[in-house]
Parts: sequence; C-alpha cells; structure tokens
Amino acid sequence: MARGGRAIRFALAFYTYVVLGLLIYLPIVILIVFSFNDSRVMSLPWSGFTLKWYRIVLQREDLHQAIWTSLWIATVVTLISLVLGVLAANAMARYRYKGRTLFTGYVALPFVIPWLLLGIALLLFFNFLGIPLSAWTIILSHVTFDTPLVAILVAARLHQFDPTLEDAARDLGCTPWQAFRYVTLPIIAPAVIAATIFAFNWSFDAFVVTHFVSGTQVTFPLWVWSALRYPKNLPVINAVSSIIVIVEMGLIVVAEVLRRRGEAA
Repeated sequence: MARGGRAIRFALAFYTYVVLGLLIYLPIVILIVFSFNDSRVMSLPWSGFTLKWYRIVLQREDLHQAIWTSLWIATVVTLISLVLGVLAANAMARYRYKGRTLFTGYVALPFVIPWLLLGIALLLFFNFLGIPLSAWTIILSHVTFDTPLVAILVAARLHQFDPTLEDAARDLGCTPWQAFRYVTLPIIAPAVIAATIFAFNWSFDAFVVTHFVSGTQVTFPLWVWSALRYPKNLPVINAVSSIIVIVEMGLIVVAEVLRRRGEAA
C-alpha cells in the first residue's frame, strides 16, 4: 500500500509539474515574456525591453473593432445561454420523467461532437435555410455549445439543492416564480455566476465554429488568425494575447472560487 501511495503521488506530481507546467503554462509564460521583446522575431537573446507593442495595440482600429465584435456577441450569447441553460438544468436535475436520460444526453451532445464537424454542420444548416451568414448566425452557433455548459454547471448545483425549501416557500404563499427568485436563485447563484463567466469566455474565444459561420464578421480569434499570415504582426499578437490571457485567467479563477464557495455553502 505504501509503494502504491508513493506511485500515485509521483504520478500526480509528474502530471502537475510536467504536463501542466510544460505543455500548458510554459507556452503562456513565453508568450507574455516575448510581448516585451524589442524585436519582431521570437528568439533569444532579447533585443531589449519595450512597451511599444502594447502602444500599437491601443492604436489598431481593426483590432479594436474585432474585440468589440467578440465582446458584444459573447454578451448576447451568454444571456441567451443562461436562460436556456438554467431551464435545461432544472429539467435535468429536479424532475423525474420518461426520457430524462435521453434528454440529458441530448443536452451534453455538443461536448462530444468535434467542433470542426459542428461548424460544418451549422454552415450547411444555415445554407439549407437560406439564412445569410452574419453576427446572428455566430450567436446562434455559439448558443449551441454555451447552453450545455451552463446547464451542466447549474445542474451540478441543483443536484445538491433541497427541494423542500421551495415547498416551504410555496406553503407560505409564494408563487412558483417568487419561490425560485427568493429561495432557489440565491442558493444556486454562485453556480450561475461561474457558468456566466465560463460561457462568456467560451464564446469570446471560439474560433473553429465561428470560422465557418461568420460571413464578413471579424471576431478577435478570426483577427488573430488573419494577422498571423504577416510575420510583422506577431509582436502585436503577443501583446494583445497576453492581455486577453491574463484577463480571462482572472475571470476563470473568480468563477472557480465562486463555484467552490457555493458547493461549500
């Protein structure tokens, strides 16, 4: 047993420090470090420390427009996904009916479909219906994978929710909506907030699906993809990507803290 325990601890340490450290976080650190390098080429030794790439980020109107497009699309997608996701989470976690397992699998289906196939399928779907590609086709497409994310995160919290609390509120004269608003929602609020942050990040960062359904719209990931064709843009991409990564990592940390506090409560 002692040897088995040491082997498990070694495997966990190896995964944490080697796999996560070298394959995930080290590239991010390198990206941030080279965003301050006074050279258009990512190579050592450094040419010198500079902030000029960040100043260029502030001057690029095409970049600002792409970020703004991603922000408002992600906001609309998140709002729609929250409504649909919370409703789906209630159906998944609080009710017993025939086909409940099938419904849960249907909600989780976008998680197992490769996003490349999902993007192609959505493109063919919009073409079949004669819907022109625009920002709204991006929004509809993002809702297809953001809604399951919200549903699963909120359903995990609802599974721990005591339904007798709502019943007590109903006995005291609350309508179903009032019982949900004043009893259920405050209890599941941490999960809802965490789902909001994760859903927003997913929509903002989505590239594969957006690439197929965007039409003439340029979101931030599409702007990065286009700018990479020109080597002179690489330092600017490093700078703006560093900003985005730091902000999103902060949001994810906040979401995880809120989720854990909700579970603990």
